[in-house]
Amino acid sequence: MNPAATFSPPRVVPNLAHAWGGVWRLTFRRFLLPGHWLTLAAGLAVLALMFLGGVHGRDTDRFLGWAADFYVTLLVPALAFMAGAGAMRDELKSGTVDYVLTRPVPRPAFVAFKFLAHTICAQLDFLVAFVLVMVLARAIQVPDLATIGPKLLLGQVLMITAFSGFGFLCGTITSRYVVIGLVYAGVIEAGVGQIPTQVSKLSMTHQTRELLGILLGRLTPEATSPGLAGTTGLILAFTVVTLAVAAAIFTWRELTGPADS
Repeated sequence: MNPAATFSPPRVVPNLAHAWGGVWRLTFRRFLLPGHWLTLAAGLAVLALMFLGGVHGRDTDRFLGWAADFYVTLLVPALAFMAGAGAMRDELKSGTVDYVLTRPVPRPAFVAFKFLAHTICAQLDFLVAFVLVMVLARAIQVPDLATIGPKLLLGQVLMITAFSGFGFLCGTITSRYVVIGLVYAGVIEAGVGQIPTQVSKLSMTHQTRELLGILLGRLTPEATSPGLAGTTGLILAFTVVTLAVAAAIFTWRELTGPADS
């Protein structure tokens, strides 16, 4: 008998750098698929129709209202949530889970790497949409776009980050993440966020809408306003908390077999 056969093969040593590289390549590869770009092109066409239906002429106030109150703080977070939740559900499919759980990667690290890779790709997707909005605004001669654009882009980046994290959490909890999203939108965003007290800070869209209103000169800063640094900190804290809970659920949950609940 070969003495070597009596010993177990050497255990693969976890390497987080290699794990990140693998997660990034798998995620970015999906970003490059023709089907992804066809879907994005269809979405851009719909966005252009929404713009033309909501903005008329060189009315800066109308454009800012559409961009800040509809595009950045309603459409973007809704789509970012759906994309984030869908990405996490893809990782919970039986075939994917079997592959992931056989890799020497801690589950919390996998969730963090997947979120980072997904969010980078999502930011690129929404950047294309943002460029389209700016091009359309320029075409109808909306003034001061060089000043307005970076502020709206900041709001978009914050919304994508926050609601991608929330999407990851809901996608980890259940395949019926849309229900949780609707409940959250109704109770927190549309309900609590409209209450003129400190409790409104629980609404991420309210915080971003208020910040954009101040930055764009549509609102007068209040003494209780957290400002740019405070709002950014709140949104990042929201993202970290939702992602940490998602990682904890992913770590503790039994993931063998189909995960359709």
